[in-house]
Amino acid sequence: MTDPLASAAHRHNTGRTTRTATPHTLPELLAQHAQAALDLSGADRTAWNGQIVEAADGILGLAHWDGTLHLDRECILEPLHDLYVRAGATRPSTTLARYRDALLTLLHEQSHFLGPHGATQEAARAAFVTPGAKALEEGVAEAWSHAQLDAYLSALSIPHHAPGIDRVRTSPSYQAYVPATLALTAYLDQRRHSPPGTALTLLNRNTTEGQWPLVTDLLYRSTTLPRLVPYQQEPEIRDALETQLRTAFQSLDILQVHPQAIAAERSLTTAQAALTTLDHDLERLATSFARPPAQPTFAAPDLERTRW
Repeated sequence: MTDPLASAAHRHNTGRTTRTATPHTLPELLAQHAQAALDLSGADRTAWNGQIVEAADGILGLAHWDGTLHLDRECILEPLHDLYVRAGATRPSTTLARYRDALLTLLHEQSHFLGPHGATQEAARAAFVTPGAKALEEGVAEAWSHAQLDAYLSALSIPHHAPGIDRVRTSPSYQAYVPATLALTAYLDQRRHSPPGTALTLLNRNTTEGQWPLVTDLLYRSTTLPRLVPYQQEPEIRDALETQLRTAFQSLDILQVHPQAIAAERSLTTAQAALTTLDHDLERLATSFARPPAQPTFAAPDLERTRW
């Protein structure tokens, strides 16, 4: 008997799946899910090469640097196959949650492939190992995917095939990173008077290479420093601000070994402490550059020697 999951992946990888207005089968979903993610994100491009393979043991989903998407059979491909086999049928919330988590993984992994024109996987890979980069990249991908999941399901007509899936809620993974990421992006939105979610969306459109520079730019431009700092000193100040935030996010890596609830609590408190310190530092910088330069002093004339 033919393996339906392997057959679906093979049909997709060989370009034998016919595109339809909305997916009605697993092969059609695999063919259309990436474009839905790209459209939803507003990013310029995706680095996905169009290929899908089964993930190795212990991996749910992986956006490989070569552009290949790796998906777990049991947790991703099987639930999505079942979703279409039983299309339209009433299913318990536990089954719908399993579908939802599988679709979330698709969106999360595709978000890793998103980027602006000119971005490369090679540059993103090099940036991924720099301090705080992994925490921000994974935090952004997971937080944005959860925020946009219902819109993603709607774009793919998933509620039509799995009634009630849009009323089921699941919890984000990466609790070592997500709370800190949400705190940081909300902080940037507040400083810039932007609608909630704006900074998160902008970061999700970037590769790892561009994310921390973008955070620094959004932060710097939200202050009075651009009007106060001499242009020669601006790079040094920007670098110091970025390093400060990167260091805080790098410290989140050790939280991955903790239970999710503990990791989430410590992630949030770490970010809040870092942002409080940042506020104080920004205020100090603004004050120091706003202070007028000291006027030169001149010695009083020697009246005795100049008197006629």
